[in-house]
Amino acid sequence: MIYRFRRDWLVVLLTLVVVAITIYVMFDVYFMKDDMVDRIVAPIVFAVIYILALRTPRYFFIEKDLIIVKFFLGSKVLEDVSAVRPILKGELKGIIKSWGNGGLMGYTGYFESMYIGKFQMYAVNKKELALVTLANGKQYVINYPQELLENKQGNKELA
Repeated sequence: MIYRFRRDWLVVLLTLVVVAITIYVMFDVYFMKDDMVDRIVAPIVFAVIYILALRTPRYFFIEKDLIIVKFFLGSKVLEDVSAVRPILKGELKGIIKSWGNGGLMGYTGYFESMYIGKFQMYAVNKKELALVTLANGKQYVINYPQELLENKQGNKELA
């Protein structure tokens, strides 16, 4: 089933600010007669920023042991899911970003936490997060429907 999530207000604000700055700088570079280096470097920098933005999640396709994270550009398939659990409050405090995007249209990249360890994150908000562990030990933090997490926890309590 396909699940979509609302972006955090901070993500929306940061994205709007970056878009506004980009438009202003591009206008300044091309219409205010800046030197040729600015005319070459500015589009490259902005292209890299927007390509990274295109790698943020659009929606999540979730089945029993398969999760597909669909981006604006491409997708990430998480096969052989062995465990899914909610992120507890405080587990993401003090995380270190190795490489990634911390707010432009979402939160994506490689991170490390003293509570979770190393993980990849694909999320558009910080409210509905879950830790997905694959059979090979890789860990991912993604947006995950809370009702599915509650069902999983309820099923464990019944067993």
